[in-house]
Amino acid sequence: MKGGIPEGSSVLLLGEPGSGNFEFALTSAVNLSRALDKQMRNVPEGDEVAYPDGVLYVSFSKPAEEITRTINLSLEEGLASSLRRRIKILDFSRLYYSQTQIPASWLGGSEMRDKVNLMSSFVKELEKEGKNKLIIIDSFTDLITSRYFEEKTMFDISRGISRVSKTWSSIVYVLMTSGIIERRAENVLMEIFDGTLLFEWNTSDKASKRKRFMTIPRFIGVLPIIEREKIERFDTEFDYKTGMIVLNTTKVK
Repeated sequence: MKGGIPEGSSVLLLGEPGSGNFEFALTSAVNLSRALDKQMRNVPEGDEVAYPDGVLYVSFSKPAEEITRTINLSLEEGLASSLRRRIKILDFSRLYYSQTQIPASWLGGSEMRDKVNLMSSFVKELEKEGKNKLIIIDSFTDLITSRYFEEKTMFDISRGISRVSKTWSSIVYVLMTSGIIERRAENVLMEIFDGTLLFEWNTSDKASKRKRFMTIPRFIGVLPIIEREKIERFDTEFDYKTGMIVLNTTKVK
């Protein structure tokens, strides 16, 4: 990408289950944390390179402790500790489950149900904490499959996120599982966000091992660079010592 994702970008990380969209977001967060800790080598310097102040992780269904546990299990301790110093987790899991049939005792609380609106709390906290940050929203899948999100609400929130990311000088990653909404709605989301990274498993019968592939069907300011290089697809892998890496690129002949 010749220096990274443009400041103020909103990016839809759309993927099949386990195909790499979460790992991509996690690796971006780790690399930002290491850059802020001045641990990365060969980091580009110059007036055009800017780093967000830190990482803001928004979780709707997973409690903060689960996010921290995932970080610890997914990364070696040096990377995990760097990220833990730079990450702030907005945990909306109690609000998310407060109007479901799940017993409150399972959530570690009393039988009293929370009456605070999830979406208004999300917007309020995001506005307070989201300026000049790498924001990871995990995930639209949780919202779409809940009672909180209708299609119109999904589009409205997406347009708001895309608009405000520019005024906040933030980069926003929105995670979503592919195929859980109609293709028409998926295409509308891809148009709303500045960029879409698509993560898929290979389906070749000839391969002895499943591979993860990433493609970039749309990205304002970035896709022309990819097209100029005639890159069609990125072959990716995740390693706990490095995060996600690109093993190979498939170029159009």
